[in-house]
Amino acid sequence: MEIGSPRRELADQKMAELTRLAALMLERADEITDTVVTRVYEQFPVYAGMVRRDLLRESVHDHVVSAFDPMARSQKADLRAAGPTGRIGAADGIPLTVVMDGYRVAFRVVWSAIVETARGMGMSADACLDAATILIASLEAFTREMSTGYREELSRQIRSEEQRRAAVVQALLEGRLADTNVWEAAELLRLPASGPFVVIAARVPEIGRHALPHIEQGLGVLGIDSAWRLMHDVEIGVAALPGPNAQLDRLVTALRAGEGARVGVSPPYDDLRSTSLALRLARIALHGAADRRRVVVFGSDPLSAVAGSAPDIMTRVARGILAGLDELTVQDRTLLLDTFGAWLDADGSAGEAGARLFVHPNTVRNRLRRLEKQTGRSLSNPRAIAELILAYEIDSGARAKVADAAAG
Repeated sequence: MEIGSPRRELADQKMAELTRLAALMLERADEITDTVVTRVYEQFPVYAGMVRRDLLRESVHDHVVSAFDPMARSQKADLRAAGPTGRIGAADGIPLTVVMDGYRVAFRVVWSAIVETARGMGMSADACLDAATILIASLEAFTREMSTGYREELSRQIRSEEQRRAAVVQALLEGRLADTNVWEAAELLRLPASGPFVVIAARVPEIGRHALPHIEQGLGVLGIDSAWRLMHDVEIGVAALPGPNAQLDRLVTALRAGEGARVGVSPPYDDLRSTSLALRLARIALHGAADRRRVVVFGSDPLSAVAGSAPDIMTRVARGILAGLDELTVQDRTLLLDTFGAWLDADGSAGEAGARLFVHPNTVRNRLRRLEKQTGRSLSNPRAIAELILAYEIDSGARAKVADAAAG
């Protein structure tokens, strides 16, 4: 007991010195606050344009009191002022780095005041070290709480903006955007108020999954701004083209280089209020997207558009034209149709089609003759070729849907 008493007395003495130091710092709270505010405004002019001086002063004063009042009463630091400071900073659009710079300025001012006050009261070296330890721990705790509050407010803002953007895109797609809201909608979606625009419809692999996960950033690199909405069956985007021709080609190239989704693109249009009509055209183009042509722009491939415009009726049409293939195995049927598709893509050249299929040109010709025999339609007859092409486009779309469903 005798041995422990001096230690307790020393501890009690240091605690008394810390308590007295805290009390003196509280008496200087106004002076410290004014110094911090002045230096923050001098070193970081951005504060002057973003935060009123009286509001900054109130916040700094609350922090000073929160730091030293508990110490004066031998309690832990009160961190309640830190969280709101971070949230207010985020709400006002002040970068987190700027807020952190303000904290560093405040720390230097407060530490200088502590040193000056400690010397004036003849504070012991041990008590000074304890005061420094407490101050640094308080700064870390305040900074942590402030950063948490900042991130929470920033996350709330992001969620709120995403929800508003999604609602506006939905209104555009459904044709419910009033004339007076066009400018406001364009600003919220970060799109120009006038076109040309296109609507992009990409088939999703499954409900809740994006068809084109990185497309907004990818188009942004090309200078094409866009806004997107994920639906149960498709992911839909409204893209603003800097120019209707070359930029549309660049957009299609970017879509083809994407994640392998089947995509339909509307023709360019100028008025955002026409987005719902453009969406219908993009969906029709999407019906024509198949393995050999995953991205279809409405109007650039009329046959695929016709094939996808009335799926129920078109399926019956194709079934009638290709009825002669039903007696073949699925493998043979697919082989003949794929060969016909390659021949079409090669502009009717058996040699080029053979190169694409890695077979001899005579093999291509033999398969095409089998197709003629099974369907009863000659490839030398223009009407028969037109019917086969239409049936082929319809069948390709149907097979693509089956493949997508199996992959999903």
